[in-house]
Amino acid sequence: MNKRQLQKQKTRLHLLKIAKSEFVKKGFLNTTTSEIADAAGIAHGTLFLHFKNKDALIVEILDKELEEINQAIQQMIAEAVDLEQLLLQYLNLLQKEEELFAVLARELPFYNEELRRKILFRDSIIRSHFHRAIELGIKEKKYRDVDVTSAVMFLFGTINYYLSLKSIFIKEGSVIEKFKPSIIKTLKDLLFPV
Repeated sequence: MNKRQLQKQKTRLHLLKIAKSEFVKKGFLNTTTSEIADAAGIAHGTLFLHFKNKDALIVEILDKELEEINQAIQQMIAEAVDLEQLLLQYLNLLQKEEELFAVLARELPFYNEELRRKILFRDSIIRSHFHRAIELGIKEKKYRDVDVTSAVMFLFGTINYYLSLKSIFIKEGSVIEKFKPSIIKTLKDLLFPV
């Protein structure tokens, strides 16, 4: 890589970092590209040399975050003793980037269809890990024979509910931390025989 390419890559990474910070503070919908450019200390047009539009910037930030979670989950699956441990580790990962995921959960219904589709596709990769883990547990007779898709939808719907209404449930701190025990208990109650 030559010096110009290195500088371009450095600027792109800087823009991603600044954009993520601005999105967390103001939300994806309320943050303009000119605000991101100002915060990054670059000309507004320079941002578009790196990203086609705001949606492309959002998708790249989410790709980075979700890819890190996906890799971590794959490692967890290799090491996890059971679904409860996998869920606990996943919730811990979410908690590290909770502000970003809270904005996403709150605003997702208002994104344009293409952006929503891209985000939901990336989210489905994470969900598929839990789907397989529950299916395997049912096959091994460790879990009750439940509709796996409904169980996964219930789990992720619950997590998204708490994230999207975070400000209602807590004044400060982590909504994931607050509800982690009840999320885990509820999933166990759903899956484990009485």
